[in-house]
Amino acid sequence: MYFDPEIIRVALEVEEEAESGLFTADQFGGYAVTFIFTIINVLVAYLVIKKFVFKPVMGILKSREDKIRASLEEAEKAASEAKENAEVSKKAIEDARIEASEIIESSKENAEKQAEVIKGKADEEANEIINRAEADAKRIKRVALEEMKDEISDLAVTISGKILGEVVSEESLRGMSEKYTDEVLKEEVNKLG
Repeated sequence: MYFDPEIIRVALEVEEEAESGLFTADQFGGYAVTFIFTIINVLVAYLVIKKFVFKPVMGILKSREDKIRASLEEAEKAASEAKENAEVSKKAIEDARIEASEIIESSKENAEKQAEVIKGKADEEANEIINRAEADAKRIKRVALEEMKDEISDLAVTISGKILGEVVSEESLRGMSEKYTDEVLKEEVNKLG
């Protein structure tokens, strides 16, 4: 048998054209195998990523979420405590103001009472001083009047003796002089109180 090279060449070209098509049976078989390997690769990659990437990342996100939640709860608790402390402080300040007002009012009342007591004592002392001064003045006036009585009597006797001469005795002049001087002194003493 003789094979013509031209026929072989044409047969090979036809065969090559038939093999190079996209929808040949061989090509479909290759596509199916590639598809299966691709599915297997995707599943393996998914499982590996899920085990080694998603779980740790989800764990980190969960712990982060827990920390944030705990921080928010602590912040709310701190805000609540701060609010309570502010209310307690406000009440304490108000109580201190009321107490300070009461202390000031009490101090004013005590100061007024002390002022009245001091004023009363000062008035009493002033009255005592005035009374003593008046008594001293009366006593000094009496002493002065007593001294003046003797001098007036002597002066009256001397004057009368010169005027009347020896007509009236010195003794009777002295007696009359003392009598009138005593009357005047009694009137002056009665005026003094």
